[in-house]
Amino acid sequence: MYDRDYLMRLISQMSVAMGRLMGLKEQKKHDEAMELIDEFLSRELRMRTRLALGLSDEDLLKMLSIGSAPNLESVAIIAAFLQEDGDLLRETGRTVDAVPRYEKALRLLIYAILEGGPIKGLRMEERVRELIAGLEPYETTSETKRSIWGWEESQGQYADAENRLYELYEDRAVTADEGRSFYKRLERLEDDALERGGLPRGELREGLEQWIKLAGETAS
Repeated sequence: MYDRDYLMRLISQMSVAMGRLMGLKEQKKHDEAMELIDEFLSRELRMRTRLALGLSDEDLLKMLSIGSAPNLESVAIIAAFLQEDGDLLRETGRTVDAVPRYEKALRLLIYAILEGGPIKGLRMEERVRELIAGLEPYETTSETKRSIWGWEESQGQYADAENRLYELYEDRAVTADEGRSFYKRLERLEDDALERGGLPRGELREGLEQWIKLAGETAS
């Protein structure tokens, strides 16, 4: 495992770099800001934005692991800088390049939160909300939709999670068993929790029936 003092220093150095980054953004020095991001990631984590994008999530997490577990602080920091890099690209009209950075950042943040909870000082949950809202106008990959699906269920946003399930169904990116398991998990919840999540028990039952019918048609 990483030494706690090292992790605290890493987060502190990130805060300093973010402060410099905000200053460069205000001055419209986008190229310098992007260079700062790569310099920080290279110095502190032996990473660059292009490398992070080029690796699968699984391979990136392996690179950030000591033993069998990824260092979640490192995961969250890379995600934060990918989001900032995406913002810089979007501000200079390069939205096509920004979206993959947003998607990768979102998946990494969701992974880190679900595995270990939010980390103080990294605005992880706030960034997740920003990224989900920012990606709404765009068609995202099935990998990203699946990540958001798990996030929405974990946050008690059950109606949204159900909608995401059907997006995955349309993409042929979810199995019949995964859908049934989703509904069965929700069936075990209290009525109040379901209603707060926008999916009252009656609608939940209707959804399960519809899913079983759809899954059966797909299999036949």
